[in-house]
Amino acid sequence: MKKVFLTAAISFFAIIISYAQFDDRFYFPSKEWNKIGNVQYEEFYFNIDSDTLNAILMKPESIPLSSIIFYHGSGGNVSNYMFMTEPLVNAGYQVFMIDFRGYGKSTGTPTHLNIASDAQIIFNEIMEKDEFENLPIIVYGASMGTQIATKIAKDNQSKISGLILDGTIRSFTDMALLSASEEQKPIIAQYVTSPYSAINDIKEIENLPKLFIHSKEDKVVPFTQGEAVFNKAQDPKELWKYEGGHLEAIINFPDTLIQKINNIIDLTGDNSKNTIKITLNGLKNNNGKIMLTLEDLSGNKIASASETIVNKQCNILIKNITSGKYTISYFHDENNNKELDSKFRVPQEGYGFSNNAKGKFGPPSLEERTMVITNSKSIVLTPEYLNF
Repeated sequence: MKKVFLTAAISFFAIIISYAQFDDRFYFPSKEWNKIGNVQYEEFYFNIDSDTLNAILMKPESIPLSSIIFYHGSGGNVSNYMFMTEPLVNAGYQVFMIDFRGYGKSTGTPTHLNIASDAQIIFNEIMEKDEFENLPIIVYGASMGTQIATKIAKDNQSKISGLILDGTIRSFTDMALLSASEEQKPIIAQYVTSPYSAINDIKEIENLPKLFIHSKEDKVVPFTQGEAVFNKAQDPKELWKYEGGHLEAIINFPDTLIQKINNIIDLTGDNSKNTIKITLNGLKNNNGKIMLTLEDLSGNKIASASETIVNKQCNILIKNITSGKYTISYFHDENNNKELDSKFRVPQEGYGFSNNAKGKFGPPSLEERTMVITNSKSIVLTPEYLNF
């Protein structure tokens, strides 16, 4: 009997030591660095305590629609999650990815508490950078990263525009229970504590659009965990159930995922903060600039822009536009004289209007040029060169 009791006691304390010290059971950082896809990126380093943390900011070729702060899962490092983030960059988002202590080029050892502390410090610092100014911020957590993503969203609600949780874990405790035997579960449930958890933090997030992504076939994090967190969340929220494995939504249904993220931006638009992203394709050359004017239907100038051309393309961002009806007119000022050159009243430089409207014997009608702005949106325009 004493032997049985001693064995049980040893097992009990072994569990306490192995699980209740916890952190090394949850994080599996890798120093092996893979190629960062075919995207432009900049590296940042943050000195916190005696450690240095590495992060990368990947930028689209055009002006970003929004910034996504991406928190990856428990294994690997940022370079292992390019399959999830590169499609976001190609869709027009700039993506900021963090390697917490011990991951990739970051020094130190990760713990639940220093990840939470470091994430907030870095969040505060990047909010002061020009790259993030006046852009909507979406927080994206993948797998284990859903825990810190939810906490950051809860603690910074006024500064962000949406939350995406992909393969959501209820809590660190629930994750530990997945690999435990039936005999161990009561002890783990009692002694493995979660200093923060998605299942609790999500309840305090108000008004922010929330997108939950989870497969019913997920064998790494059961669907029931993500569903439980979703059920605790306040509206607005959406649970997207897809077919596939853990974190495979972006692989199996990339277009659907991108559209759902675009919808988050639309949901965050209000009457004073609409943003219009204008892309001009088909430009004749890279000379000069694009001169563009946004007007209301009474002809009042609302905004204007003078933007350079790169690779025969120009991107213009107009912010803080109230909902309403507007027109756009623009021309390709090849010689930088700030005028649309003409000869016998025929334009000698490229020009165009909203809706790509074209007039037969002069400018298109007001009705043809009118566009309705009710939320942030992207517009693609192509100029006309008469070449007389």
